Amino acid sequence: MKKLITPRTLSACLLIVSMMFIHLTLTAQQNSVVQIHADKGSGYGVAYGGPQNLPDRIVTALHVVAGKSTILVMWQGKQSYASIEKIYKASDLALLKLHTPLGIPPLALYSGNPPWDTNVQFWEIPLNTRQLTPKTTVLEEQTSLSRISPRVANSSGGLTKALCQDGGQYYPGMTAEVINFKEPNIRKAHSGSPLTYNGKIVGLVDGGANLVGGKSCVWAIPSESFLRLYSQGTPYPGSMQACGGASGNQYMFSGMRSDNPLLSEEERYQASDFESSSISNMEGMNLEIYHDYRMSFEELYLSMFEEDQHYIDDIFESEDDYTLDNLYNSSVDIYTEGSTGVTLMVPSNTYLTANRNEYGTYLGTTSPGGSISMHFYISPGYDMSQGMQTMENFKYGMQQAGYNMTPHPDDIEDYSYDDYNPYYSEFVSQEFYNEYNEVVADFTGEIMINDGDFLAIVILVSDWDRLENDPNELHFLYLMESCAQFSDFAYY
Repeated sequence: MKKLITPRTLSACLLIVSMMFIHLTLTAQQNSVVQIHADKGSGYGVAYGGPQNLPDRIVTALHVVAGKSTILVMWQGKQSYASIEKIYKASDLALLKLHTPLGIPPLALYSGNPPWDTNVQFWEIPLNTRQLTPKTTVLEEQTSLSRISPRVANSSGGLTKALCQDGGQYYPGMTAEVINFKEPNIRKAHSGSPLTYNGKIVGLVDGGANLVGGKSCVWAIPSESFLRLYSQGTPYPGSMQACGGASGNQYMFSGMRSDNPLLSEEERYQASDFESSSISNMEGMNLEIYHDYRMSFEELYLSMFEEDQHYIDDIFESEDDYTLDNLYNSSVDIYTEGSTGVTLMVPSNTYLTANRNEYGTYLGTTSPGGSISMHFYISPGYDMSQGMQTMENFKYGMQQAGYNMTPHPDDIEDYSYDDYNPYYSEFVSQEFYNEYNEVVADFTGEIMINDGDFLAIVILVSDWDRLENDPNELHFLYLMESCAQFSDFAYY
């Protein structure tokens, strides 16, 4: 007697077939992604042979490999040195040719418009492993680099300062077509990772630019530019400098990993400080904190938009004994939170610790003398209404503790109306006096909401008398206040 296929068994079969298809599709994509170590920096690339389906060709971001003396491609436990065959500066793309054939299967390009508002994959190799991990992000739209974010659309001069340069030419170009993200979980260390969908290349993570206005900026290059790399690309000039210039911080463009075999033992030890850690917030959601890089305050200041530089200048306007130059040689550490895209900055040689109170989970650090504390509250959210509610809850708790959270109208920045990248921020401050009308303590707070994700930065000065009599503590106050201005969500 023949058994009939019931709707339930048919549904189960279709589910199994669907799961097998997804597994095979992910495996095919995974087999084509490589890790690239270029001198001290590391990034990713993808096998793509172009219209002629050339063997042993890897496409990556030009800023990952430009000006590097040694390029090493790692794939599934195998490795090959590589050279740059072609570049297409307009889109920051490079074509690598392997010196030793590895048999990496190439991926095809996705045809048509990229899939908006749906999950696409990008790829990551955890430290000291060979295993590629698929991660998901969501694409927002295709636009020009000059309009990557409404917050930089009117300050393109600030963006050009952050891009790579070669012979006076910026790359990628401001008119380059790029893809921006709906999810801000792309970091600079993902440079060169392909964005894939249904086993095909949608684009390439490229947002390895220097800080823009003191903040991170990320984007992707659409796959159609891969064709231009082959048809319009030019031979690689051996004189090309590393992105960031000969004296610039070259690590910031593609990430530095302690498992890079091209590093010396001392460099590996230094790089191990720039690894990730994980904490949980009150809702049980994980926050991934990455220590991305360290830079001088002068480099940070020069990355800012002009109007933001004026704000920092104003901090020192009334000071006779302390100037901006006193901060220039100080260094700051830049952290990124993986799920929200928050960029955090703190003075170097201070340590971030995780704590909890009635307002939520927060990261905190203190000055060496202990009279100043700096706290970061991070809460992921789904939309602006949820972010606004988180802000109201936070402000209510702070007001109950005696802190005035009412901003001046001039201290509100409102892009919440933007359809693609809504953003809102407030700044508040309060001084506390003793019976002689002398300032004894101080409070400043920055609140930001980016498409639902929430960030609050609080600086508390608990002992003004000690602060005024300790030059080192005063130095850290100015440094922390400046770092608070730079801690924000990435432009994307």
